[in-house]
Amino acid sequence: MPNDARRRGWKVAAVLALIVNLIGGIVLLSGVGRHPTERPIPRHSPGVGPTPTVSPTVTQSATPSPTASATPTPSVPPTPSATPKPPPPAPSPPAGPSGVAMPVGDLPGWKRVFSDDFTGSALNAGAWGAYSGQPGGDPGGLWDPSHVVVHDSMLELQTYEDPAHGDRWVSGGVSSARALKQAYGKYLVRFRMDPGHGVAGIVLLWPSSGDWPPEIDFAEDGGGNRSETTATLHYGASDAQIARSVRTDFSVWHTVGVEWTPGHLVYTLDGGQWDTLSSSQVPSQPMEMDIQTQAGTCGQVETPCPNASTPAHVNLQVDWVVAYRPA
Repeated sequence: MPNDARRRGWKVAAVLALIVNLIGGIVLLSGVGRHPTERPIPRHSPGVGPTPTVSPTVTQSATPSPTASATPTPSVPPTPSATPKPPPPAPSPPAGPSGVAMPVGDLPGWKRVFSDDFTGSALNAGAWGAYSGQPGGDPGGLWDPSHVVVHDSMLELQTYEDPAHGDRWVSGGVSSARALKQAYGKYLVRFRMDPGHGVAGIVLLWPSSGDWPPEIDFAEDGGGNRSETTATLHYGASDAQIARSVRTDFSVWHTVGVEWTPGHLVYTLDGGQWDTLSSSQVPSQPMEMDIQTQAGTCGQVETPCPNASTPAHVNLQVDWVVAYRPA
């Protein structure tokens, strides 16, 4: 009898251990595809100025005109000549500050419709609008166009305590709505961002109608050491989310991207696919591409504010941006 009792005790213990393991596995699985509670979730609410009046530029190709009076020329046998040499290859575009040149031309299955490598001295106002005002749901954040700077062949979105705003943390953001509104496309952004607690950086697609959601974030970082970025599909009236994350050092240059087709998203990093999403919730309406930084709000767990560890200046730098439509 004592042996039977011990055997029954071992069986009970084994069953209890199995139940505990199963519960633990369910708890772990419940976190897959969601934002961890410790990661701040940035919010987006761009306010951009009116679109400036820009005269469209039309490029016309010359068409040979017929000769007024053509005199027939007798046929002359061709003179043998040496085999012509092939033309030299076209020079590669110069690499920008990131060391990787902006792609040129179309890609298989994609037609290039937008690009900017920020070689001028100011933001192209015909293509981009700079954010102004307070982010939605983030009373501690503030955007000002003066924090959007173009220099040394790159776009820089600067976050710092601005004396012009009472030493509040102020950030920069840009919207491509003036030049790029389309349903479906491929987008590539070559960027890096300084580490900094409480300062978020996001590259996203935003509905051109302004009716949110949906939203497609293909690089979203709530602040910190830039060791990870998240791609998130926002959808539905209650802002349901499907999130994926990839780890690498985003304080150095990388190219993030998304391929958006009906019911499908492909997230890319440095030219390689790192995750995919197939869902009926993938939007089908026209969207624009936006890039933004923003400081969080003190006392909020999801969007904390900068603290004593945050550098005086936290910048997101963009070497180039390219967008395509399906061919």
